[in-house]
Amino acid sequence: MKASDFNLLNNLNFDHGTGITTFKDSRLVLMDANSFGMLRQMLIDTMGIDRAKNLLLKFGYKNGYSDFVQMKTNYTFESELELLASGPVIHTWEGMVHAAPTKIIFDRENGDFFFTGVWSNSYEAEQHLSFNEFSEKPVCWTLMGYASGWCTAFFGSPLVAIEPKCAGKGDERCEWKIQPPDKWGNEATEYISAFEEFWK
Repeated sequence: MKASDFNLLNNLNFDHGTGITTFKDSRLVLMDANSFGMLRQMLIDTMGIDRAKNLLLKFGYKNGYSDFVQMKTNYTFESELELLASGPVIHTWEGMVHAAPTKIIFDRENGDFFFTGVWSNSYEAEQHLSFNEFSEKPVCWTLMGYASGWCTAFFGSPLVAIEPKCAGKGDERCEWKIQPPDKWGNEATEYISAFEEFWK
């Protein structure tokens, strides 16, 4: 199948009798984005922004890695490119953001990976701005974590997603860029620090 063929609705099961909603073998919990926004802000207020960011980056990473395993296990894609591209598709279906890839290059043999795209209507940028002023740095921590985890699971070696542009810091839209840690400069230090325990 192609990434664009994926339709989350086809594999959702709502069981009112048990109170369990599932996607394939995974249980889902549907929550208002505002609830997550309030939790996110409580983490910032109680832990400080740096520790909250670190925790949410890790959370997003695990979420993206898990979703990749789920997709690879349950679906057969016509190419590796389509499998990789299904990440932005499921990210969109899950209501986190509208994800549109702009450039994909990867070569496992040579360790090359470069993936860019546009995130529109990020729930996390919206929630951040509900409680805070514009930030100096990107604020879509769970989204960057998710993309890093998804692509790392796909590629089989560490990858880091960072937003060159983010609506949470006043840009018109969010954009992502994903590449190996050694291709980034100092701007990746805090992200590498959040993820490196998963790469051992």
